[in-house]
Amino acid sequence: MPRLLVINPNTSQRVSQSIDALVRDEAGAAVTVQTVTATFGFRYISSRAAVAIAAHAVLDAAAQAIAEGAAPDAIILGCFGDPGLDALVEMTGLPVVGFAEAGLLAAAEEHGPFIVATRGVVWCEMLSELVQKLDLGHRVSGVYSMEKAGDDASGIADFLSARAREVGASRIVLGGAGLIPALPQVIATSPVPVLDPHRAGVRKAIRLATSGRALPTNGSKGETTGLSPALTDAFSGSVQPPLQASSAH
Repeated sequence: MPRLLVINPNTSQRVSQSIDALVRDEAGAAVTVQTVTATFGFRYISSRAAVAIAAHAVLDAAAQAIAEGAAPDAIILGCFGDPGLDALVEMTGLPVVGFAEAGLLAAAEEHGPFIVATRGVVWCEMLSELVQKLDLGHRVSGVYSMEKAGDDASGIADFLSARAREVGASRIVLGGAGLIPALPQVIATSPVPVLDPHRAGVRKAIRLATSGRALPTNGSKGETTGLSPALTDAFSGSVQPPLQASSAH
């Protein structure tokens, strides 16, 4: 049975519950899901400083979960921005899936251009940078912040559909863990197709979890000061990464 470790990089238990419910709904009973919440940082991540702290927090949360016996086959970063993704791969040697990267790549597999939307101007800047990193600039027609869209699903759907039509986009990638509860209604009411990047991320994580693990890496090992005991052990190499143990699904 595949095992997923889901990490919420912000400190909101309410958001963690929303993410956990979505992952379990998408994954089904044949997948084991463990969701953990960052123990320090911001309740809502809305700045580059908050993202930097969140990256540390996800490393710490993963190290703590593994030290306590978690043996995930893949890790999901429960944030539409993927703080610490590459560092988490380096530290654990496991497949790590971020909602943002998974959603962008899933949309790129479909025909035609698409737009990306979330809440927060700074997030839009960082998502635009991720678009370029993934070499998807020729596919993404715009990245939009939804401050003017309102909070109700129909208003969000109308706002984003108008933006998509203005630039000739075939679909919308709408992300943000805080938006998860509203997404089903947005998808149902939007005249332009909306892709849920969170569910795309879960599906990708399951595929990776069942197709074999990444090779271990030792690039993050070294002497540290001031880190949590679990993170200190992870970087010292005194804890055997879970991927080095044999796995039976």
